Amino acid sequence: MRRPVELLNDKKTMDTLLTLTSAFEGIASTHLANIRSEVIKSNLFFEDLWQVYSKIRVDNEFHFGRSQKAKPIQKELFVFVAAEGGFSGDIDQRIIEFLEESYDPIKNDILVVGKHGTSLLDQMEIPYIKFYDLPTHDRNINVGPLVKDIQKYQLTSMFYSQYITLDNQKVRRIQLTAYVAELGSDVKISSDIISEFNYIFEPSLYAVVSHFEETMLYVAVSQIILDAKLAQYASRFKSMSQAKQVTTEARDRIFTQYRHSVRALQDERLKETINNLHDKRKRT
Repeated sequence: MRRPVELLNDKKTMDTLLTLTSAFEGIASTHLANIRSEVIKSNLFFEDLWQVYSKIRVDNEFHFGRSQKAKPIQKELFVFVAAEGGFSGDIDQRIIEFLEESYDPIKNDILVVGKHGTSLLDQMEIPYIKFYDLPTHDRNINVGPLVKDIQKYQLTSMFYSQYITLDNQKVRRIQLTAYVAELGSDVKISSDIISEFNYIFEPSLYAVVSHFEETMLYVAVSQIILDAKLAQYASRFKSMSQAKQVTTEARDRIFTQYRHSVRALQDERLKETINNLHDKRKRT
Protein backbone atom coordinates (compact mmCIF):
# COMPACT_ATOMS: atom_id res chain seq x y z
CA MET A 1 0.00 0.00 0.00
CA ARG A 2 1.27 3.48 -0.89
CA ARG A 3 2.30 5.90 1.82
CA PRO A 4 -0.28 8.52 2.96
CA VAL A 5 2.07 11.39 2.03
CA GLU A 6 2.25 10.19 -1.59
CA LEU A 7 -1.52 9.76 -1.80
CA LEU A 8 -2.08 13.21 -0.27
CA ASN A 9 0.18 14.76 -2.93
CA ASP A 10 -1.81 12.95 -5.65
CA LYS A 11 -5.04 14.28 -4.16
CA LYS A 12 -3.68 17.84 -4.23
CA THR A 13 -2.80 17.35 -7.91
CA MET A 14 -6.35 16.18 -8.62
CA ASP A 15 -7.71 19.21 -6.74
CA THR A 16 -5.64 21.48 -8.97
CA LEU A 17 -6.87 19.70 -12.12
CA LEU A 18 -10.44 19.94 -10.86
CA THR A 19 -10.05 23.69 -10.35
CA LEU A 20 -8.66 24.09 -13.89
CA THR A 21 -11.37 22.00 -15.57
CA SER A 22 -14.06 23.87 -13.64
CA ALA A 23 -12.54 27.19 -14.75
CA PHE A 24 -12.37 26.15 -18.42
CA GLU A 25 -15.91 24.81 -18.21
CA GLY A 26 -17.07 28.16 -16.83
CA ILE A 27 -15.21 30.10 -19.55
CA ALA A 28 -16.81 27.98 -22.30
CA SER A 29 -20.23 28.45 -20.70
CA THR A 30 -19.76 32.25 -20.65
CA HIS A 31 -18.76 32.28 -24.33
CA LEU A 32 -21.81 30.18 -25.21
CA ALA A 33 -24.12 32.68 -23.51
CA ASN A 34 -22.42 35.67 -25.18
CA ILE A 35 -22.61 34.16 -28.67
CA ARG A 36 -26.26 33.17 -28.29
CA SER A 37 -27.07 36.74 -27.27
CA GLU A 38 -25.15 38.12 -30.25
CA VAL A 39 -26.92 35.76 -32.69
CA ILE A 40 -30.33 36.92 -31.43
CA LYS A 41 -29.36 40.58 -31.96
CA SER A 42 -27.97 39.76 -35.39
CA ASN A 43 -31.19 38.02 -36.41
CA LEU A 44 -33.25 41.06 -35.43
CA PHE A 45 -30.97 43.33 -37.46
CA PHE A 46 -31.20 41.02 -40.48
CA GLU A 47 -35.01 41.02 -40.27
CA ASP A 48 -35.04 44.82 -40.50
CA LEU A 49 -32.75 44.70 -43.54
CA TRP A 50 -34.78 41.99 -45.26
CA GLN A 51 -38.01 43.92 -44.75
CA VAL A 52 -36.71 46.73 -46.97
CA TYR A 53 -34.53 44.66 -49.31
CA SER A 54 -37.33 42.26 -50.28
CA LYS A 55 -39.41 45.23 -51.49
CA ILE A 56 -36.77 47.08 -53.51
CA ARG A 57 -34.67 44.25 -55.02
CA VAL A 58 -34.60 44.49 -58.82
CA ASP A 59 -34.66 40.71 -59.42
CA ASN A 60 -34.75 37.43 -57.52
CA GLU A 61 -30.97 36.90 -57.53
CA PHE A 62 -28.58 37.79 -54.73
CA HIS A 63 -25.59 39.63 -56.21
CA PHE A 64 -23.35 39.74 -53.10
CA GLY A 65 -23.37 43.54 -53.20
CA ARG A 66 -21.18 43.63 -56.32
CA SER A 67 -21.32 46.59 -58.67
CA GLN A 68 -22.94 46.20 -62.09
CA LYS A 69 -19.54 46.37 -63.81
CA ALA A 70 -17.90 43.75 -61.59
CA LYS A 71 -16.76 40.52 -63.24
CA PRO A 72 -16.57 37.81 -60.57
CA ILE A 73 -14.13 34.90 -60.75
CA GLN A 74 -15.90 31.96 -62.37
CA LYS A 75 -15.05 29.57 -59.57
CA GLU A 76 -16.75 28.51 -56.38
CA LEU A 77 -14.92 29.68 -53.28
CA PHE A 78 -14.79 27.21 -50.40
CA VAL A 79 -14.51 28.96 -47.02
CA PHE A 80 -13.33 26.53 -44.34
CA VAL A 81 -14.12 27.79 -40.82
CA ALA A 82 -11.88 25.98 -38.34
CA ALA A 83 -10.75 26.45 -34.76
CA GLU A 84 -7.90 28.80 -33.91
CA GLY A 85 -6.07 26.17 -31.87
CA GLY A 86 -6.02 22.41 -31.56
CA PHE A 87 -8.75 22.06 -28.92
CA SER A 88 -11.60 21.36 -31.35
CA GLY A 89 -11.42 17.58 -31.15
CA ASP A 90 -11.91 15.82 -34.48
CA ILE A 91 -14.47 18.28 -35.86
CA ASP A 92 -11.99 20.18 -38.08
CA GLN A 93 -10.69 16.92 -39.52
CA ARG A 94 -14.25 15.87 -40.32
CA ILE A 95 -14.90 19.21 -42.05
CA ILE A 96 -11.81 18.77 -44.26
CA GLU A 97 -12.82 15.23 -45.19
CA PHE A 98 -16.30 16.51 -46.10
CA LEU A 99 -14.81 19.41 -48.10
CA GLU A 100 -12.39 17.11 -49.92
CA GLU A 101 -15.30 15.11 -51.35
CA SER A 102 -16.39 18.15 -53.40
CA TYR A 103 -13.05 19.88 -53.95
CA ASP A 104 -11.73 20.28 -57.49
CA PRO A 105 -8.61 22.51 -57.78
CA ILE A 106 -9.73 23.63 -61.23
CA LYS A 107 -13.23 24.68 -60.12
CA ASN A 108 -12.58 25.71 -56.52
CA ASP A 109 -10.34 27.92 -54.38
CA ILE A 110 -10.08 27.45 -50.62
CA LEU A 111 -9.96 30.23 -48.05
CA VAL A 112 -9.41 29.34 -44.39
CA VAL A 113 -10.65 31.01 -41.21
CA GLY A 114 -8.76 29.66 -38.17
CA LYS A 115 -5.08 28.61 -37.96
CA HIS A 116 -5.85 25.02 -37.07
CA GLY A 117 -7.44 24.62 -40.49
CA THR A 118 -4.23 25.69 -42.27
CA SER A 119 -2.22 23.10 -40.32
CA LEU A 120 -4.57 20.31 -41.32
CA LEU A 121 -4.65 21.40 -44.98
CA ASP A 122 -0.84 21.54 -45.05
CA GLN A 123 -0.67 18.01 -43.67
CA MET A 124 -3.02 16.80 -46.40
CA GLU A 125 -1.18 18.88 -49.05
CA ILE A 126 -4.36 20.71 -50.06
CA PRO A 127 -3.61 24.29 -51.25
CA TYR A 128 -5.44 27.36 -50.01
CA ILE A 129 -5.25 30.95 -51.27
CA LYS A 130 -5.45 32.83 -47.98
CA PHE A 131 -6.26 32.47 -44.31
CA TYR A 132 -7.73 34.70 -41.62
CA ASP A 133 -7.47 34.34 -37.86
CA LEU A 134 -10.69 33.30 -36.20
CA PRO A 135 -12.14 36.42 -34.50
CA THR A 136 -11.21 36.38 -30.83
CA HIS A 137 -14.24 38.42 -29.76
CA ASP A 138 -17.77 37.07 -29.58
CA ARG A 139 -19.35 40.48 -30.20
CA ASN A 140 -19.05 42.94 -33.10
CA ILE A 141 -16.69 40.72 -35.07
CA ASN A 142 -15.06 42.23 -38.16
CA VAL A 143 -15.61 40.13 -41.29
CA GLY A 144 -15.04 43.01 -43.72
CA PRO A 145 -11.82 41.68 -45.36
CA LEU A 146 -13.34 38.20 -45.67
CA VAL A 147 -16.50 39.61 -47.30
CA LYS A 148 -14.37 41.54 -49.83
CA ASP A 149 -12.72 38.25 -50.87
CA ILE A 150 -16.10 36.50 -51.10
CA GLN A 151 -17.45 39.22 -53.39
CA LYS A 152 -14.73 38.42 -55.94
CA TYR A 153 -16.24 34.98 -56.65
CA GLN A 154 -19.34 33.92 -58.54
CA LEU A 155 -20.33 31.44 -55.81
CA THR A 156 -19.24 30.79 -52.24
CA SER A 157 -19.85 27.82 -49.98
CA MET A 158 -19.08 27.81 -46.26
CA PHE A 159 -17.86 24.64 -44.55
CA TYR A 160 -18.17 24.71 -40.77
CA SER A 161 -19.37 22.90 -37.64
CA GLN A 162 -22.99 23.76 -36.87
CA TYR A 163 -24.23 23.96 -33.29
CA ILE A 164 -27.25 21.72 -32.68
CA THR A 165 -27.04 21.03 -28.94
CA LEU A 166 -24.28 20.85 -26.33
CA ASP A 167 -23.88 17.17 -27.21
CA ASN A 168 -24.35 17.47 -30.94
CA GLN A 169 -22.39 19.49 -33.50
CA LYS A 170 -22.58 18.52 -37.16
CA VAL A 171 -20.49 19.32 -40.22
CA ARG A 172 -22.34 21.54 -42.67
CA ARG A 173 -21.86 23.00 -46.13
CA ILE A 174 -24.08 25.82 -47.30
CA GLN A 175 -23.96 28.26 -50.20
CA LEU A 176 -24.14 31.85 -49.01
CA THR A 177 -27.02 32.69 -51.37
CA ALA A 178 -29.00 29.80 -49.89
CA TYR A 179 -28.10 30.86 -46.36
CA VAL A 180 -29.29 34.44 -46.96
CA ALA A 181 -32.53 33.06 -48.39
CA GLU A 182 -32.84 30.77 -45.36
CA LEU A 183 -32.48 33.70 -42.98
CA GLY A 184 -35.01 35.73 -44.98
CA SER A 185 -37.58 32.94 -45.25
CA ASP A 186 -38.62 33.34 -41.60
CA VAL A 187 -39.15 37.10 -41.84
CA LYS A 188 -42.77 38.26 -41.93
CA ILE A 189 -42.99 41.00 -44.55
CA SER A 190 -45.04 44.06 -43.63
CA SER A 191 -47.60 45.58 -45.99
CA ASP A 192 -45.72 48.89 -46.33
CA ILE A 193 -44.86 49.80 -49.91
CA ILE A 194 -41.32 50.95 -50.69
CA SER A 195 -40.66 52.04 -54.26
CA GLU A 196 -39.24 54.83 -56.39
CA PHE A 197 -42.68 56.44 -56.34
CA ASN A 198 -42.65 57.22 -52.63
CA TYR A 199 -38.89 57.17 -51.83
CA ILE A 200 -35.79 58.74 -53.34
CA PHE A 201 -32.88 56.34 -53.77
CA GLU A 202 -29.43 57.95 -54.01
CA PRO A 203 -27.25 57.55 -55.98
CA SER A 204 -29.51 54.93 -57.62
CA LEU A 205 -31.87 52.10 -56.76
CA TYR A 206 -29.27 49.51 -57.82
CA ALA A 207 -26.62 51.12 -55.58
CA VAL A 208 -28.99 51.03 -52.60
CA VAL A 209 -29.86 47.38 -53.29
CA SER A 210 -26.13 46.56 -53.56
CA HIS A 211 -25.50 48.24 -50.21
CA PHE A 212 -28.26 46.18 -48.59
CA GLU A 213 -26.86 42.98 -50.14
CA GLU A 214 -23.36 43.74 -48.88
CA THR A 215 -24.67 44.47 -45.38
CA MET A 216 -26.71 41.25 -45.35
CA LEU A 217 -23.63 39.39 -46.57
CA TYR A 218 -21.74 40.78 -43.56
CA VAL A 219 -24.53 39.53 -41.29
CA ALA A 220 -24.70 36.09 -42.93
CA VAL A 221 -20.92 35.50 -42.76
CA SER A 222 -20.84 36.73 -39.16
CA GLN A 223 -23.71 34.38 -38.28
CA ILE A 224 -21.90 31.37 -39.75
CA ILE A 225 -18.65 32.19 -37.94
CA LEU A 226 -20.55 32.68 -34.68
CA ASP A 227 -22.36 29.38 -35.24
CA ALA A 228 -18.99 27.67 -35.79
CA LYS A 229 -17.60 29.25 -32.61
CA LEU A 230 -20.73 28.18 -30.75
CA ALA A 231 -20.14 24.58 -31.86
CA GLN A 232 -16.46 24.79 -30.86
CA TYR A 233 -17.26 26.13 -27.40
CA ALA A 234 -19.98 23.50 -26.97
CA SER A 235 -17.41 20.82 -27.80
CA ARG A 236 -14.96 22.32 -25.30
CA PHE A 237 -17.67 22.61 -22.64
CA LYS A 238 -18.54 18.95 -23.13
CA SER A 239 -14.85 17.93 -22.99
CA MET A 240 -14.23 19.95 -19.83
CA SER A 241 -17.37 18.55 -18.19
CA GLN A 242 -16.21 15.01 -18.95
CA ALA A 243 -12.69 15.81 -17.70
CA LYS A 244 -14.16 17.32 -14.55
CA GLN A 245 -16.19 14.16 -13.90
CA VAL A 246 -13.18 11.88 -14.48
CA THR A 247 -10.99 14.06 -12.25
CA THR A 248 -13.60 14.10 -9.47
CA GLU A 249 -13.88 10.31 -9.56
CA ALA A 250 -10.08 9.92 -9.54
CA ARG A 251 -9.74 12.36 -6.61
CA ASP A 252 -12.41 10.48 -4.63
CA ARG A 253 -10.64 7.15 -5.25
CA ILE A 254 -7.29 8.61 -4.15
CA PHE A 255 -8.85 10.13 -1.03
CA THR A 256 -10.42 6.76 -0.15
CA GLN A 257 -7.02 5.10 -0.59
CA TYR A 258 -5.46 7.84 1.54
CA ARG A 259 -7.88 7.18 4.42
CA HIS A 260 -7.28 3.43 4.19
CA SER A 261 -3.53 4.03 4.15
CA VAL A 262 -3.73 6.30 7.22
CA ARG A 263 -5.91 3.73 8.99
CA ALA A 264 -3.51 0.93 8.13
CA LEU A 265 -0.55 3.00 9.38
CA GLN A 266 -2.39 3.77 12.62
CA ASP A 267 -3.23 0.08 13.08
CA GLU A 268 0.40 -0.85 12.46
CA ARG A 269 1.60 1.64 15.05
CA LEU A 270 -1.01 0.42 17.52
CA LYS A 271 0.17 -3.14 17.02
CA GLU A 272 3.78 -2.06 17.61
CA THR A 273 2.75 -0.26 20.81
CA ILE A 274 0.82 -3.30 22.09
CA ASN A 275 3.72 -5.64 21.26
CA ASN A 276 6.15 -3.34 23.09
CA LEU A 277 3.89 -3.39 26.17
CA HIS A 278 3.74 -7.20 26.05
CA ASP A 279 7.53 -7.37 25.82
CA LYS A 280 7.94 -5.08 28.81
CA ARG A 281 5.51 -7.19 30.87
CA LYS A 282 7.43 -10.38 29.99
CA ARG A 283 10.68 -8.80 31.16
CA THR A 284 9.12 -7.81 34.48
